[in-house]
Amino acid sequence: MNSSPGKAPILLDTPRHASAPSAAISPAIEAIQIDGDRVAIAIAGRQARFSIRWLRLACECETCGDTASGKRWLTPADVPADVAMVSADAGKNELTLTWADGHVSRHGSGFLAAHASGAAPRFAPKRWNSDLAEHLGRFPFEAVVEDDAALFGSLRALRDHGIAMLTGLPTEAEATARIAGRYGPIRETSYGKVFDLISRPDARVAGETARAQIPHTDEPFRYSPPGFIFFHAIRSGADAGGTSLMVDGFHVAETMRAATPDLFDVLTRHGVTFHREHAGEVFFSAEAHVISLDATGEVTGIRFNDRCLAPQAAPIDRIDGLIEALAEMTRLICDPANQFQHQLQPGEALVFDNQRVMHGRTAFDPTLAVRHLRSCNIDRDGVHGAFRTLARRFAPLEAEAVLYQGAIF
Repeated sequence: MNSSPGKAPILLDTPRHASAPSAAISPAIEAIQIDGDRVAIAIAGRQARFSIRWLRLACECETCGDTASGKRWLTPADVPADVAMVSADAGKNELTLTWADGHVSRHGSGFLAAHASGAAPRFAPKRWNSDLAEHLGRFPFEAVVEDDAALFGSLRALRDHGIAMLTGLPTEAEATARIAGRYGPIRETSYGKVFDLISRPDARVAGETARAQIPHTDEPFRYSPPGFIFFHAIRSGADAGGTSLMVDGFHVAETMRAATPDLFDVLTRHGVTFHREHAGEVFFSAEAHVISLDATGEVTGIRFNDRCLAPQAAPIDRIDGLIEALAEMTRLICDPANQFQHQLQPGEALVFDNQRVMHGRTAFDPTLAVRHLRSCNIDRDGVHGAFRTLARRFAPLEAEAVLYQGAIF
């Protein structure tokens, strides 16, 4: 059926969207009406208005090309502000638009329904504190390695809570790389791809000492810090200390936003410098916000490590406020009410979002036990890309949501 400019809406039969997995889940286009430079569409009981220019630019026919693959030939400059539509025909869960230059665009009802709100769907993370044990997803090594459904379950846990536990891992180095590789390409670092953290008297970094560490994110001194981290326990002492302390940085940030909004604001707006130098070998330095916000003002990433804080620069009337904001975040991180505590056992691995979840540990006695963790890093693009790819198969409605993108500045 057809609607042309100025005509009344036309009610349509329930059609089928050709690109949908099943006709039973295809939304129905019920009515359309062109109103100037807008098109009003009733889809599955909802009213939506679309810009005519947007509909023309959204065309992904063979002539215009495909944005997902990058084989795209139509540019925004090719669609003038006064682009003219001749007609709009709806049927079979598809809207067919004919333009003044003769070009024809086709949009499925599922596509239109997904964009009806005018805003991209955004995933809201599930925040936690010391209660994480009630929500922590646990996934067997063999299942994650062999079964995509199990892998997707663990990726969903990482999306929701920023952390998951894997169990039953062999102690061989190959096992760490094998399981990590399921989540994305392993990132090469200054320490290699897969590296060991073992307490030693000649420690080069704090992770090789037996001292306590307050929860932190790793390597905030890099422009792009590690995305996700694997901690694979090889050896640990049951009563020797070394308990892992995990903190949800998003929970801490939202606590600050509610209780001390001025200090929260400082950490979202003022650049903080982190650095790391081994004389003659490496010298990293990055200035960034401790709390990153997305375009809607939601927390999207955390970058904080008290041991890498450089002497900060700020005007004399602001420096004390910056220090107090850093101090308040530190106090919240160190509050046991905000910490999930767990003694990692051999064969367990914690996988966590390094730009959300902060990790630390209690001190331990190296004379009673050797604490040996094997670690590697995966970029967040790889992990989120794996989630989206599997969501296409296991949970299609979750595939397109905007995920929190990390410590982007």
